[in-house]
Amino acid sequence: MTGPHLDRARAEALHRCAVRIEAANGFRGSGFLVGPGLAVTCAHVVLDRRGVAEGLVVRHESSTYPVLPGAVRAEPDTAGTGPFEAFPDLALLDVPAAAGTGHPVAPLAGGEAEPGSWLTALGHSEATPSPGVNPDTVALQVVGRSGELTRVGGFVQPGFSGSMLVGSDGLVCGVLKGSRSYKQDLGGWYVPLAALIAFLGPVVQLVAPEPSPSDTELVAALMAVRYTARADGRFDLLERMGEHLGLPHSFEVEERSDRRDHLFRIVSRCRHHRDASAALRALYAALAELAPYDGALDRLRSLVERATGEHFAGGPATGGGVAGGPVADGRGSR
Repeated sequence: MTGPHLDRARAEALHRCAVRIEAANGFRGSGFLVGPGLAVTCAHVVLDRRGVAEGLVVRHESSTYPVLPGAVRAEPDTAGTGPFEAFPDLALLDVPAAAGTGHPVAPLAGGEAEPGSWLTALGHSEATPSPGVNPDTVALQVVGRSGELTRVGGFVQPGFSGSMLVGSDGLVCGVLKGSRSYKQDLGGWYVPLAALIAFLGPVVQLVAPEPSPSDTELVAALMAVRYTARADGRFDLLERMGEHLGLPHSFEVEERSDRRDHLFRIVSRCRHHRDASAALRALYAALAELAPYDGALDRLRSLVERATGEHFAGGPATGGGVAGGPVADGRGSR
């Protein structure tokens, strides 16, 4: 989906930054990686009346990481007695076992979301058709300030507490706190970006991410790879892309004799594929196999990593390994 909503490629990349928070008493809420070995969630997700919940773990798609005693910084640091935890209701979990593993992290926006804009919550819930706790997505519209929080309209599902809220550019604008009602479509609240940045302080270096490359940039990088100069080379590329994507046929793109036009159509087809990130990964992986020693692959790799929000393991000579992926509410929402 394009326009005001998050597109598929960015959504897939950001889901790889999402985590779910569990404890000895089961699933408690959502969170996301904001730095190497650092996960953000809501304080109410990790706290109970005795302090930090026992048996706390961060579960990522790659593994499960225990949270050691003393590795949680929460504001507030003790659970309250009212229906909502006190502002800012944020927690930072230090999971050093997850550092240095190449996990992608969610980039922060440079400013607050405007009223009327659409944000996407990427978290976990038990409200999907699949049994158990699964990755889930909710679209919410910003209403405006509500005390120290920001109000959103939409149906917030239980389990989304602590999840990232991102704009159409894929940048985090806040942390979802909770819902006004889990039985009716009454909207909810999130912790705004300024409060998140103030809470993180110097822990995370805020670097403005590079924008996703344009089709023109990707085509220019493909033009620089000598293998794409011949029509039969481009057809071999499409055949190999189909293999990487598990298709029974080549990656289908309308044939064009003009090299640039043909490459533009290949890039456009990747962008509109049902899994755009997978298609772009397959594009790079196929060329890395067909022309492994072409120095122009470095530029293409950099652009594909930006487009997918992922970091690929290995260099061009091992390109075949990248197509599969990177090496990238009220208190009751828990």
